[in-house]
Amino acid sequence: MPYIAMIRNDIPDGILQVLDLVPNTSLRNSIYDPKGQTKYVNRLQNDHVVATTVTVGTLKGLGAYLIDSVASGGTGFALSATQANAMALGIIAGLNAGAAATLANVNAVLAAVTAGTALTAGGSVGVLTELLQILAGGEYVVPAGTAADSTGAFKGSQAGAFTEGVYRATYDSFALNISSAEGMLAGFKSATFEYGGTTGAALVVYDDTGALM
Repeated sequence: MPYIAMIRNDIPDGILQVLDLVPNTSLRNSIYDPKGQTKYVNRLQNDHVVATTVTVGTLKGLGAYLIDSVASGGTGFALSATQANAMALGIIAGLNAGAAATLANVNAVLAAVTAGTALTAGGSVGVLTELLQILAGGEYVVPAGTAADSTGAFKGSQAGAFTEGVYRATYDSFALNISSAEGMLAGFKSATFEYGGTTGAALVVYDDTGALM
């Protein structure tokens, strides 16, 4: 399942649309065709995490996912808001640079903030494909009152969930490979792509290991 992610923060949501995937979402036969593949590509969400021993208010996005899914330093304690925000910004920096988002790369960012922290080990319950879905614009929502702060025990299960109907999954296909190689995705990935007077690649496409396609 490829993940198409916006790497620029100067392009508003609802602008870039990939129209050369099959089937076309607007023209598909709802009886015979699989789910539509044409879509807008939106920037990831990343609410600033505010927490004491629990999160304050409903949170959406990457930092929210991390505080909900990652244990601090393999200790069994929950992340603090400061840790979650720093880790999210580190991952976003890699996204903005067009870097791969493999498990090794993600774990390196987490451990750089707090040694011993990993997405899927040390008590954490994160899933790389869930993180990739967030990078690709999927909306992850964490309720107020979710455990936080490295002095508190990590609950070991996720309180949050993805919002249904917001994210349209992309599937590996011949049409996607053609688009990525020489079609609309190739154009959006090109260093010569221009929007609003600024030139530079707008998108990356990850496979489900976080490698660049």
